[in-house]
Amino acid sequence: MAKILVVDDEASIRELLKEILTSQGHTVEMGVDGRDAVQLTRKNSYQLLILDRNMPHMTGIEALQLIRMDAKLKGMKVMMFTSASVIREVDEAFQAGADDYLLKPVNIKNVVDKVQAILK
Repeated sequence: MAKILVVDDEASIRELLKEILTSQGHTVEMGVDGRDAVQLTRKNSYQLLILDRNMPHMTGIEALQLIRMDAKLKGMKVMMFTSASVIREVDEAFQAGADDYLLKPVNIKNVVDKVQAILK
């Protein structure tokens, strides 16, 4: 199973994703903002980063752009997580280097299916 980093400024979302992913056998670590995402991915090795788009201090888009500039992190899969279903924002996530995206509110089956697909 995979080592996954979940970064979201909402504790309830982090905890729910951790519960879903650990029930599937994954190891989950958590961060609270874009700065955490950048620092933790540079320090540790993850197969997948689930990254909220809208966070204080540094957005998920800004964090993803910095992560994608780091050659040693190029192979890490990134799933952007957002409550916005605005096509422009989804496109922006892909342009920044996201491999896929999830929409809030959390749909457990959708999370499980997308994580399984992206990790194959």
